[in-house]
Amino acid sequence: MHYIGVVNMNLVEIVKKAGIVGAGGAGFPTHVKIDAKLDTVIINGAECEPLLCKDKEMMKNFTEEILGGLLLVVSHTSAKSGVIALKGKNKEAIEKFNSMIAANKLENTIRVYVLGDYYPAGDEVVLVSDVLGRSVPPGGIPLNVGALVSNVETFYNIFMAYKNQAPVTDKFLTVAGEVEKPVTLKVPIGTRISDVIKYAGKITVSDPVFMSGGAMMSEVVFDPETPVTKTSSGYIVLSENHSFILRKMQKSSQFRKIGKSACDQCSYCTEFCPRYLVGHQIEPHKVMRTLLMSSSTEPLITKWAANCVECGLCGFYSCPESLLPNFICSTAKRDAASASIKFDVKKDNIKAHPMAKYRKVPTKKLIAKIGLSGYNDHAELSAVEVKPESVFIKLKQHIGQPALPCVASGDKVTKGQLIAQAPEGKLGANIHASITGIVGYAGAEAIIIKAF
Repeated sequence: MHYIGVVNMNLVEIVKKAGIVGAGGAGFPTHVKIDAKLDTVIINGAECEPLLCKDKEMMKNFTEEILGGLLLVVSHTSAKSGVIALKGKNKEAIEKFNSMIAANKLENTIRVYVLGDYYPAGDEVVLVSDVLGRSVPPGGIPLNVGALVSNVETFYNIFMAYKNQAPVTDKFLTVAGEVEKPVTLKVPIGTRISDVIKYAGKITVSDPVFMSGGAMMSEVVFDPETPVTKTSSGYIVLSENHSFILRKMQKSSQFRKIGKSACDQCSYCTEFCPRYLVGHQIEPHKVMRTLLMSSSTEPLITKWAANCVECGLCGFYSCPESLLPNFICSTAKRDAASASIKFDVKKDNIKAHPMAKYRKVPTKKLIAKIGLSGYNDHAELSAVEVKPESVFIKLKQHIGQPALPCVASGDKVTKGQLIAQAPEGKLGANIHASITGIVGYAGAEAIIIKAF
């Protein structure tokens, strides 16, 4: 492992050039994230969304690359240590990481932290609290307490950019649910869902929809021509009439009306809220109380929703009445933003709830509650090469400004070639061709490439 101990002063530029963004969340540009000094770098290998397996499969199959990416970031940020946080059920990955750490005498720098199988173990604020015992302030980021947290695939991409000058052109993702054979794949960015799903065999329902990015925090996608982006992590196929899909697709008029009529203020939504348990000012039952005291048409303004991260636990698991306080909280956040209202929140002396460690929600119980127990939760990484006839590459796949096209219709491009550049001086990320072919369209929102 020749890269161990290397302090690469150009790592930020390498990462920026490669167009690397957070692969497991909103897609924050990674070159900005790693341009800091801190004491701990954490690989987020929790993968807490039900049925997703791509991080687990990557840790098993690309152990050296992921560890290499961690070492590069540890060196660049002058961190004292790096932590690989993953669930105890991922025994093969744990053994591989521990063996590699021991073989390269990294015990004083790198360690494995074994998490329980609960949701949402992958919330970075919860993860920092569990791994380091530090409380990230409301509205803050792990850097505020000297830590950096990134997804497994992000560290893989950092290593590949450093070692091979390889930009981000592909995405690892899981296909699960109502399919013949759940599978984890590496696919070119811009591949359409319809071209991905077929690698999992036949769809086993006649009215499929696709939960993009896991179950709890996913968007329900109806159009199979929707393309894969840098932040895609998987697709769970379900019937449009599955009870969980019907709940996720409730309209605002429905969940507000039901919430006003049925909430009995039991406060279970708050008592199980992971951000409340780490000490943040978020109390969904008080948001529901505000709903009870307001009309169905007026904006819902309350400070008790301001720190909600929309993990979905309060609505899809905690509420005994099967209400949706998570949707009410997200409504309140957006109503406050629309009214340009910001709330002062306590940011000092944040302390975790004394019962926090006893209120973690087991993933198996969550899966049972949302009706996904009957589905295979193992999706092995396939070596098959996915070759779409064309790709639809969005120019905004990340937080910040869309990338600006630097190719035109009719241009020939090769895989890895820069096709859209981050605006100079603004937050953004470069975009590269994910296949070799001819540009069929290049606009302000997307570039379409047709394979030769």
